[in-house]
Amino acid sequence: MSLSAYDDLVHELTRLDADDAASTARAAKQLERRRTALRAVENDLVERSARLAELSSRLRYTAPNLTPAPDDLADSLAAYGMAEDGDGIEAIESAEPAPPMPPAENEIDRELTRAQRALREADAALAKTTRTAQRPTLLPGAHHVVREILVYGACMIACFAGQMLYLAATNGGGEAAWWVTFLPPVMAALVGYLLVGTANRPRLPMLDRNGRPLKPVVPHNPRLGVTLAVCTMALFAYFAFFA
Repeated sequence: MSLSAYDDLVHELTRLDADDAASTARAAKQLERRRTALRAVENDLVERSARLAELSSRLRYTAPNLTPAPDDLADSLAAYGMAEDGDGIEAIESAEPAPPMPPAENEIDRELTRAQRALREADAALAKTTRTAQRPTLLPGAHHVVREILVYGACMIACFAGQMLYLAATNGGGEAAWWVTFLPPVMAALVGYLLVGTANRPRLPMLDRNGRPLKPVVPHNPRLGVTLAVCTMALFAYFAFFA
């Protein structure tokens, strides 16, 4: 073998070694990037789970179980070169150099991107649920007067139905007709006042800039209740004494 041919072989081997080292370094850097992304997804998932559990507790709902099955978790971590020990998730260390990335590396990146997108969607859904819970319980999109008319009106309708049943049962009302004319509407107005407070009260309070809860302003509109009670009294008096 001539000296020039020997030099060519040495240069070729040197180039191959450099290419192999660069490929190994790129693969190791890409693996570390994926491990970092996986840790970030895991931390975000723990944070979202805690926020969801807190919101479920405040809304008096049962928090869903978001803990994956042990076998599924181990398989998922192994795909990323990770392992779970007693203190959390750690990278699997090996004395051997990192092998070239398999053809499925794009699928791993897509799964990480999908997980990050799912976390953003979970954030949006959690924020939407919180905003909904900060609105009134009954018909949150309606004006408070509409809710008050519905609640007071339902109470007065039930009251008037009871009065008419009493009128039918006593064949004219008897001596207690005057009491029945006034007392049941007053009681229905008080019940409506309490129910309107519940209907207009949000399940979660609004927060100020410092994250402290604000005292909600709950309208009751007692004038509407009194007006409907007077109308109920007049209507029953008409049927009891004039009809």
